[in-house]
Amino acid sequence: VVVAKHVEAFIREFFDQNPLSHIGLITLKDGIAQCLTDLGGSPDSHIKALMGKLEFSGDASLQNALDLVHGYLNQIPSYGHREVLILYSALSTCDPGDIMDTIQKCKKSKIRCSVVGLSAEMYICKHLCQETGGSYTVALDESHFKELVLEHAPPPPAIAEFAVSNLIKMGFPQRAAEGVISICACHKEAKVGGGYTCPRCKARVCELPTECQICGLTLVSSPHLARSYHHLFPITTFNEVASSFNNPQHKLPKTCFGCQQTLPLPGKKPSLRVACPKCNQHFCLDCDIYIHESLHNCPGCESQ
Repeated sequence: VVVAKHVEAFIREFFDQNPLSHIGLITLKDGIAQCLTDLGGSPDSHIKALMGKLEFSGDASLQNALDLVHGYLNQIPSYGHREVLILYSALSTCDPGDIMDTIQKCKKSKIRCSVVGLSAEMYICKHLCQETGGSYTVALDESHFKELVLEHAPPPPAIAEFAVSNLIKMGFPQRAAEGVISICACHKEAKVGGGYTCPRCKARVCELPTECQICGLTLVSSPHLARSYHHLFPITTFNEVASSFNNPQHKLPKTCFGCQQTLPLPGKKPSLRVACPKCNQHFCLDCDIYIHESLHNCPGCESQ
């Protein structure tokens, strides 16, 4: 129940930070790996499937899991990240063959495997993460587990040699009128109102982002692209403002440009104000954190 609760939080946070990405869920029990949900971009459908399947039994098999994952992720085009996050509570792995071959297969396919352990550290998990470039951590308690899982929500830096720039065809569908009855391509049933119409083949889909079931076009809305943009061009780090005594002619702003709170004058102690190197506007430390972690835009630069 604890794991399911934090996986739900992770799925929501992941899609908030990576609106164009897809997730699939796999369960490990009775020595086999079962696909719970296919790769998709709908957080609600993943969470619904997860909460409906809260059961556990038998041994876990890392090799079967990696084989199943490899089959899914091998189809992902080169411009996408292939990542696996394993939440592992077993103290052993029950495999039908040589797991080392499977690990090398994942490494060759550029699949980055990370493990968050719920019990003692295991050599095979550590070896898997080292070989594939992932991270291996073991949770101490519930809050630590939540912290470790959510660390995987932001996208990892792209590896330059693999991140070849590609042009990807995308469609920006229109939302259908409320009273219209149409057959939904994703659920294959008649639905009233809402939904989106694919600009290429005019099929109806329920939610975005998704892939059109009929013509295969990637369907997104412009906010999804805008929210993915800041990961590609992160905002520059603000500089700490040095002591004002060095330059008495230069008058420092008295208030933070963001929240308009009064800023203390910098003295010999560590400064409580920072400045954007581009627009030279001054901000307090709270606004600095908010701008870099949540807003992803400098208000000073935007106002110019």
